[in-house]
Amino acid sequence: MYELNNLLSQCRMLIDRTNTFSCFSLSKAWNSNKIKKRVVAVKRRVLQCVQHDPNGDAAALQEDSSTTRFSRWTTSWPEQSMIHGFDQQLSELEQKVFRNCSPGRLTGVGIVGMGGIGKTALAQLVFNSQQARGHYFPRIWVCLSRTACAAKDVRKEVLQSILMALSLEEEIVLSIDGGGASLGDLESAVHEKLKGKRYLIVFDDVWKIDGWYADVVGPHNALPGSDQQSNCLALSLPKEKGGVVVVTSRLEQAAEMMVGKSSVYRVQPLADRESSWAIFMDALSKARPALPKERRAIDLTTINNMKEEILETCSGLPSMAKRWQTSLQIVCHHQHQLLARNLA
Repeated sequence: MYELNNLLSQCRMLIDRTNTFSCFSLSKAWNSNKIKKRVVAVKRRVLQCVQHDPNGDAAALQEDSSTTRFSRWTTSWPEQSMIHGFDQQLSELEQKVFRNCSPGRLTGVGIVGMGGIGKTALAQLVFNSQQARGHYFPRIWVCLSRTACAAKDVRKEVLQSILMALSLEEEIVLSIDGGGASLGDLESAVHEKLKGKRYLIVFDDVWKIDGWYADVVGPHNALPGSDQQSNCLALSLPKEKGGVVVVTSRLEQAAEMMVGKSSVYRVQPLADRESSWAIFMDALSKARPALPKERRAIDLTTINNMKEEILETCSGLPSMAKRWQTSLQIVCHHQHQLLARNLA
């Protein structure tokens, strides 16, 4: 699923660029062909996951209820029209992320806060900032909400995701794993691909981690497979050229475990109420064209009269502002149906 999310993002970017320019260049054609090959490879991986399940159905993709309840997928692409009110926090976070970035060490930052407060949005803004684009290559986004297949090793899937984000062909990645390779083999492959590069990695939506993820920005700099025991992600991340590791999580302890207590940034609810209102109105205007005609009739005067109630309920949480528009559409739809029945 990590790879599938990346593919969807690339497809969207390719479509946007194609719509912007009338001619379809050779580079776009090459990218289109490459994406097509990657789609075929991902399809093969999904089928392998399903076939791995003894029942032969989608049960292999399920996890325990505590994880599934909060599962979601994220990508590195922010919804710009939905992001408001983060200017101050983004400025503070960028200072924390990009400070003291020097060769021989990694800078780690953990973005923590309650669900829906904007951790992923802030990470996306950092990931796509001019500083990140201008000084770090490659930039890698890894969603840790859950794995694509419960039967697979989570750690191996993380490493596979990194390798594929580095444009290593899927056939090669799968051959490393499918050939009976150990976790150390994948760690070595990641280390080799990142060696000599100044990179930025985001581990988004961290929920459950073990000691393998601990201290990813630590002093470890040995090549996996050497005399040091290959038992941590940090050994896969070379430090020679420097780099940045960003972690987002609702669990402050998880972020502290990965980047250290002093590197944690706590996201606060939006202080500007008008920013929450802008998010709500953006979500409303974006959703309306896709709705059936009978659900598009929303009285803006009524909505404006409910402004204080809506903002009070949102409590500065961007996700609540987005969800309010859905609830409001349902209510307006039911009112419309009731009025139609009364008139009949």
